[in-house]
Amino acid sequence: MADHDDDVREIRRVHRQWWEANVGLDVEKMSECFAPDYLMWNLNGHPYYSLAEKEHLFRYYQAHMVPTEPPELWDVRVTVDGDMAYVTSEGILPVVMKSAEGSGSATMDGVAARYERRGELVRFRFRETVVFRRDDGRGSREWKIWHFHASPLAPLDEPRPGFGDTAADREPGKEVHVMGEA
Repeated sequence: MADHDDDVREIRRVHRQWWEANVGLDVEKMSECFAPDYLMWNLNGHPYYSLAEKEHLFRYYQAHMVPTEPPELWDVRVTVDGDMAYVTSEGILPVVMKSAEGSGSATMDGVAARYERRGELVRFRFRETVVFRRDDGRGSREWKIWHFHASPLAPLDEPRPGFGDTAADREPGKEVHVMGEA
């Protein structure tokens, strides 16, 4: 059980570092979290096929849209099975749109129109699935992220098909984790 608890702690640490690196788009801090052959299905609707492409994306976004506040995550779930694990959560990623191009993605900019705005600050509601392997891609048995998938959450007031409840109905008692907090 101790090994499992240690694995969960390390996975949570890497996951937290990944989200903390989003604030200001810290390329070095982000790079420490991922395997070289990492695959991302980004919130912008596009795939990124390696850590090198992810680093390039972070640098691109530094000129276009920057998360300036820590993301909020809730319903964070960690599942570990041997040398594989996954994390799921829901969250809000606050970003400042810095250029007239917006995010550079019609998908993301279209979704942004549905969310809370404060001037240039957009609070993107998202859900994520993150796949971890105890393999750094270079021969060491370290927990690294090999796949990340984020997609937009429905607006707070949109009824859930088949049930009729809304995210606002389900979220009042949620436990929110602001990245950077212990």
